[in-house]
Amino acid sequence: MKPLSSRALGVSPSPTVAMDARYKELLARGLPVLSLGAGEPDLPMPQAGIEAATKALSEGKTRYSFMAGLPELRAALSKKFSEENGIAYSPEEILITSGAKQAVFTALLALLDPGDEVIIPSPYWVTYPEAVRLVGGKPVVVDTRFEDGFKLKPEDLRKVITSKSKLLILNSPCNPTGAVYSRAELEALAAVIVEYNLYVLSDEIYEHIVFDGLHCTSPAALNAEMRARTATVNGFSKAYAMQGLRLGYVGAPAAWTKAMIAIQSHAAHHPSTLSQYAGLACLQVSAQVLPEAKKHYLEAREYALSRLKKIPGVSWNDPQGAFYVFLSVQSLLPTIVRSKTDSHKIENSLDLAEYLLEEWHLATVPGVGFGCEGYLRLSFAQPVAYLEKAFDQLEQGLKALSFGS
Repeated sequence: MKPLSSRALGVSPSPTVAMDARYKELLARGLPVLSLGAGEPDLPMPQAGIEAATKALSEGKTRYSFMAGLPELRAALSKKFSEENGIAYSPEEILITSGAKQAVFTALLALLDPGDEVIIPSPYWVTYPEAVRLVGGKPVVVDTRFEDGFKLKPEDLRKVITSKSKLLILNSPCNPTGAVYSRAELEALAAVIVEYNLYVLSDEIYEHIVFDGLHCTSPAALNAEMRARTATVNGFSKAYAMQGLRLGYVGAPAAWTKAMIAIQSHAAHHPSTLSQYAGLACLQVSAQVLPEAKKHYLEAREYALSRLKKIPGVSWNDPQGAFYVFLSVQSLLPTIVRSKTDSHKIENSLDLAEYLLEEWHLATVPGVGFGCEGYLRLSFAQPVAYLEKAFDQLEQGLKALSFGS
């Protein structure tokens, strides 16, 4: 038989999904496994959203709907963009999608031609380079530095720009590092972006989970030049714990949005109508829901950081947003792990994540999947009582590693 497409065969599976699948496999076997791996909220979906989806279902709102999304939801998001982000997107410049991940893919499909280069700061969300490859683009990874808080600097951006560079992907707050770009930092990057006529895809899915009095600035809100070249991606999974309902959205200049709507009309027609009614209801209770969610994640963050201080040989930047710690374990690697019956070498972050899962029943995510070897991503989106047990296992596993070499 003829082979599958080179496009499909060249895609690497998501390490976050793979680790979560292995964790669930061990859990199904009855093993006492815990997880600091998968990046999803532990909070319940707002009751208002549940009731709205149930009401829509009982009223028979299950037929085909509007390709770009419910008009009332697009209008509500236009208001949200204006009031919260300072971006004047009209409803016609907003597309509702089946999750923020689909919004990323659709934006890339609408913009990129084969061979176009997309600049991606590392560490990055695992999907970015694979999504670029799938649509025929070329990911160009630019490393950021621990000592800079893993934020892209203008001089480093400038070094990787070529005649084929077309798009820069920014993610603030960042998965996996928790870094949040200040307005001044974005303005410095924007000067380079405009100079070299780049587009920007700004992934702001974690915008409502920020700490230490910080506020997320949207690149499209900086000035008219940046608005004209930026697609702003967001969704309901993180802020409203609607991850299973797959509801995202993207705002962009009119021509870019029109192209994305045409693509979605063939790829997915439209996202779930029931999910859209749920999302609309959640937006209407934001003032009640979001402060409580932030308080919950702040408590979890403070507990996680207090526990990490007790583990020798690790380092990190305190996350400014999202619900992850990107933990440096470079000083622990490589090493030999010895037990009564066996000994084996742990060379890298993947080996370490497998060791913690198989021997200490704790799921984490190796940094190599985010383009940064020598790190583990830890999610603290759990109640403190759960985190107590998980960090007990992490501490024991890493101390055994550091003293067993």
